Amino acid sequence: MTRKTLLIVFSMFALLLALSGAAQTAPIGRFLHIEGQVDLLKGGKLPAVPARLTDPVEAKDVIRTKSRSRAQVLFVDDTILTLAPETKIAVADYFYDGPRGLRRVLLQVFWGLAQTAVKQVLRMEQPDFMMQTQTAIIGVRGTEWYTLILPNSTNVYNIRGLLELTSSNPGVPGSLLLPAGKFSVIRRGQAPGPAQDLTPEILTLLLRMMQTGPGEMPPGLSGKPGLVPGVAPPKLPEAVTPPYAPTLTPPAAHPKSGTPGSR
Repeated sequence: MTRKTLLIVFSMFALLLALSGAAQTAPIGRFLHIEGQVDLLKGGKLPAVPARLTDPVEAKDVIRTKSRSRAQVLFVDDTILTLAPETKIAVADYFYDGPRGLRRVLLQVFWGLAQTAVKQVLRMEQPDFMMQTQTAIIGVRGTEWYTLILPNSTNVYNIRGLLELTSSNPGVPGSLLLPAGKFSVIRRGQAPGPAQDLTPEILTLLLRMMQTGPGEMPPGLSGKPGLVPGVAPPKLPEAVTPPYAPTLTPPAAHPKSGTPGSR
């Protein structure tokens, strides 16, 4: 897929959001795991309320984890989203019709670190699952990856599957197909940087940050290769990925969603 095609797909998502007049009423996911203080902004609007285990998640909702807090959401298409401490994400749009093999998803990451695992591949000719940050657009094709937001860049670490990366600035040309075992840095106003090896040391630091949050940036996660050469990774607790297998009923009708609220 070319950058032009990816931007067209993203623009279609944005147009559908702009034309929508009401929020999705049927749940499109629910909380599987909550640690500490996790805020839920229904429809993206204040006031924020404390999220509770098994609470439903709907299109337009905003999820915000505080320090020493984490959350995990299971969506109707079996996608699992895990938020590290000090992370904010909006479910800008989430439509899924399993029987017809249709999906349209747009997540917006404002800050922090998130791990996403998309298990179902419904379309190969164009991504139907997209993620947006302040510097990047990520087109997803059945994969697992980490998204780390920095002040002037987005770092994307691909564990498996395939990602297509472009700048969120439509005036910046260039795109990158990021295979498994690679990472890239998308800086503000620039095309995605070259694919670099995702080393065990980087993975160890990502797992640590999933526990503690990205408040203190570890050396090497700024995009420089050769992170901590010759140093064995310490033994750390695993990220929040318990073997949950609940069943959720996909919405019968096409959801209508709008623009999520701000902080």
